[in-house]
Amino acid sequence: MTSKVHSTTRSTARSILYVATTVQAAEDGAAALESVQTGGERTVQPTTSIDQLRDRTSAVDCVVLETDPATDDDRPEILEAIGATPVVLFADDSYSATAPAGDVDGFVRRDTDDAYQHLVDELERVCEQNPANEGAHSNVRAVATTFESTADLVACHERDRLFEELVDSATDVLAYDYCWLATINFGELVPRAAAPAVPEHALKSISLEDPLGVAFRAREPIQIADLANYEWIEPPFEGARSLCSVPVGDVGVLHVAAERPNAFDSAELTLIEELCGVATTILERNWAEQGVANERDRLRRERERFHEQYTTLRDERDALFTLFRDVSEPMVHYDLDDDDPVVSSVNASFEAVFGVDRETVVGEPLAGVALPNGIADQRARLRDAVDATERRQFDVRRGTPDGVRDFSLSIVPLAVTDAVEAPTDRSGGLVIYEDVTEHRRRERELLAASHRLESIADRIDDDVRSPLNTARGYLELAEKTGDEEHFDVVETAHEQLADRLQELVAAATDGDTDTEPVSLHDIATRSWLTTPTADARLHTQDDRLLEADRDALETLFEYVIRTTIEIEGEDATDAVTVTVGGTDDGFYIAGSRPVDSDESGTDPDPDRLDDTDASAFELEFIEQVADAHDWDIGIAEDDDGTAVAFRGVEPLE
Repeated sequence: MTSKVHSTTRSTARSILYVATTVQAAEDGAAALESVQTGGERTVQPTTSIDQLRDRTSAVDCVVLETDPATDDDRPEILEAIGATPVVLFADDSYSATAPAGDVDGFVRRDTDDAYQHLVDELERVCEQNPANEGAHSNVRAVATTFESTADLVACHERDRLFEELVDSATDVLAYDYCWLATINFGELVPRAAAPAVPEHALKSISLEDPLGVAFRAREPIQIADLANYEWIEPPFEGARSLCSVPVGDVGVLHVAAERPNAFDSAELTLIEELCGVATTILERNWAEQGVANERDRLRRERERFHEQYTTLRDERDALFTLFRDVSEPMVHYDLDDDDPVVSSVNASFEAVFGVDRETVVGEPLAGVALPNGIADQRARLRDAVDATERRQFDVRRGTPDGVRDFSLSIVPLAVTDAVEAPTDRSGGLVIYEDVTEHRRRERELLAASHRLESIADRIDDDVRSPLNTARGYLELAEKTGDEEHFDVVETAHEQLADRLQELVAAATDGDTDTEPVSLHDIATRSWLTTPTADARLHTQDDRLLEADRDALETLFEYVIRTTIEIEGEDATDAVTVTVGGTDDGFYIAGSRPVDSDESGTDPDPDRLDDTDASAFELEFIEQVADAHDWDIGIAEDDDGTAVAFRGVEPLE
């Protein structure tokens, strides 16, 4: 087995500086000295400058000084510039006699035929006599090699390539062939990179408890001068005597072995530590760069995902705006400003139906645009619908240039969704109007027709059955007794029956009856919309369905609401609230002094509804409508407000 230890034969070329009085002489002498084939490799640099001597002598092994008596005066300055570097004088024989022996380290005659061969021999002798100086220059070359290796390590961005480069750098710098690196893997040190000379059987995994794992466990370099002195340590391969192990951060350990004892000095150990330190730093840098790269990739993926979401939302928005623009139903688009809905746009249909200009409503609170003014319970419904995450629907009645119309109002909240399509936050929504005026009219007509049929059924039972029973009874008496007087009673009963049937036919065929089923909430809302209410508010409670003349009742409500607002507003500094609600035997209209926007009106105190003398109402008109419906009324005024109640009202199912 071959081994590579510190060689007795010099493995690097000597560096020589050739000094002469002229440039030509220096170049010729350097070329001649470099051309000598014996004495090992050398590099010779010519110079004539004292300044160059000062700069170069520390990096060369020896200086050749070609001189003669003519330059003797410059010799002290030249020798001072050379310093401690060995000097060989290359001069004529005539000059040697005058040259002090202590000024130079060697002398060779220049006037002989084989002068340059002798000069080479003298240079070898002088350099070998100055091992400290040669060691210093060898260290300089080792440091230079270390810098080159460091540059190679810095250029490594892959983990395996870095390990290989670390092994190559160690062998280049130290000139030892046996170098390998092992990294930690599940409690074992596994070889990852090795120099070609390392035997294959030496590259095996070892436990951290193995002596060769001490350096890694201790995180300190370990140097074994002679493995033969430690029987309990198994050499990594046959013939290995010296071992140096240096940890590489937290990832592994670098081993360098030699076949002779005491092969490693402190300088070499320092160089290995420096290389391993550089490798550790490069590993950390690579990890950091990889982390940055991973984060960059993550951000790129996030950007792509957000871009996809943005594209999807943009397409949805464009589709929504197209629908919003082209849909025939009036629509309002709203956004949330600090959780309060404000109008962001309305479509052309909304402008046409309600006679508004888009620019005048954009930025306004949603309730003021989407709902009729002053109807408090509808504002509360709208607020609940906006806060919900699902579609809500309720009916409203509001004025248009074509009159009061009924609408079915749909509130559709829009939500921002996350990557899994789950709603994460409300972002506004749509308010969609569907005109249901004709539908509601048909419903009322159907309800009125049903009520008429019920009334006809009741009247048939009450008005027709009795004459029929009478006629039937007296016909039986006439048959038994033969008394013709009984036929007169039968005839009278038949006449009554004919009158009742004629009345029933008129009731069944006449669609314009005086009374019909009326919703208390609907009549209050419609009356409110057709009455000047300023900034007053309407609140409805306990809706009732009652039989009434719609036109007369609507006129009554308009009058009572208008008068109540006038009465309450005389001394009020804020908005007045008008409350309409049902009672056990009827309904009431009550005015109150200003209340908070979230409060509801309260039922009037029954004790207040007995006095009708102190009111500002036109009692004749109110009593006329009440009498026409067989209702009783009560009106009262006090510090709390004004109340009008209608009693004796039969509610309908």
